[in-house]
Parts: sequence; structure tokens; C-alpha cells
Amino acid sequence: MKIAMGVTRGLHHLHVDLKMIHGNLTSSNVLLDDDMNTRISDFGVFRLMSGAASSNVIATASALGYRAPELSKLKKANAKTDIYSLGVIVLELLTGKSPADATDGVDLPQWVASIVKEEWTNEVFDLELMKDATGTASGDELLNTLKLALHCVDPSPAARPEAHQVLQQLEQIKPEAADAVASSKDEALGTAATEEQAKAAAD
Repeated sequence: MKIAMGVTRGLHHLHVDLKMIHGNLTSSNVLLDDDMNTRISDFGVFRLMSGAASSNVIATASALGYRAPELSKLKKANAKTDIYSLGVIVLELLTGKSPADATDGVDLPQWVASIVKEEWTNEVFDLELMKDATGTASGDELLNTLKLALHCVDPSPAARPEAHQVLQQLEQIKPEAADAVASSKDEALGTAATEEQAKAAAD
């Protein structure tokens, strides 16, 4: 939960404070320090790319399973496509499955949605997470986080929440994790780079 909250806080910082779109948010762009504090990398690169180069990045994200479906037509990332990628990362954390491992054309969000529809929700979660989920509260946290992640990967961009809404819901689901993330000395920025570095990348 701390990782999901850290990524969301970083994305909120990019969208709201720096007015930037990440454009290539994947788990490989999420860095962790020794205390499991989260940093987002590569967020300034997308703005510097030509149209052709950014299309290549979008294609790569698609191959990895993080690309929002509308990008096949739009060819341009925005805040809602970042939220889709965030949702995929949270699903990856919950299931322990790589988004790159699509089977028979069924991607990770589709697979999770199909399992939930059949009311086999416990089959979704990573076994290690289930071992740690002792007690009703932990089980509820997993279920509520799963629902939120599925909201983020809604096929309709308009139905997806904003970063601040995702962050608010995660903080309600796990208040102690919110305190832990906020106490990180770099969390005022929410990313691996300082604000000055981010602005330099945007210039």
C-alpha cells in the first residue's frame, strides 16, 4: 500500500504542481529506496520527445501492458492515460502478475475484471499478500484497493478519477500508510528528482 500511495502522490505532484504528464508510467519507472519510499523516474523525458519518438514510447508501454486503450487512436498521453497506467501498476502490486504476460489477448485489467465478475475475487490476489492479510481490516483494504485500481483502468477516460481523488481514497483505505509516505523527507516533491530538475527537463 505504501508503494501505491507513493506513486500516486508523485503523479499528483506532476499533474497538479508541475503541470506535467508522465506519459510512460510503468513499474520499471518506479524506484524504491532502502526504506521503501517511492520515486518516479523518466517523467521529464516525454515532453522533450518528437511526435515520432513519443509514439514509440506509447507503443512500448502498450507492449508492456500499461497503455490506456484510447492511446491507439489519440497517440498523445494525458492525465487520464497516466491514471490508467497507475491503475495497472496497483493491479500488478495486488496480483503479483506482470502486465506484459497477457494471455490470449486478455490484458491484466481485463483478467482481473473477469475474475471479480465471477465473484472469485480472492483468486486475484498474490499469495504473499493473502498471507499478510490477517484480519478483516487487511482483507477489506485489499478489496477496496482492488476496486480503486479497477476504477483507474476503466475503459472510459471520463470515468477514471483524478490523481488527487486516487490519493484521497488510498489515504482513507490505509491512513497509517499515508502517514508513513508523508513523513518521508522527499515526499514534499513525491518524485526522485527535485522540482528544479523537473522544471529543467520541461524547459
